[in-house]
Amino acid sequence: MKPPIEIKFDFPVAHSDLNFFLTATAELHHSEPYYLVYDFQLENSPGNQGQPSILPPQEIKQIKRDGKLVWVHKDSERESLLSLIMGKAIGEALNK
Repeated sequence: MKPPIEIKFDFPVAHSDLNFFLTATAELHHSEPYYLVYDFQLENSPGNQGQPSILPPQEIKQIKRDGKLVWVHKDSERESLLSLIMGKAIGEALNK
């Protein structure tokens, strides 16, 4: 089993000009390949160690839809801005 990876990504707030730079931990589960993403923290925020996660844990997986690979939420198999951004960050972290 691979160790968890740290991911970093920008998260835009809908209908605003706000954009948060977040870090989170992504852990691959192999029974049905998906990633559990948890411990969302604001990047470069002083004293964010040991703080509660600002988002609940997310389960995402990559599926093929209309001939393209897309990141979706595991339970609904629907994509969202968050699933797409987290999936992209996982891909970038794995390719380092």
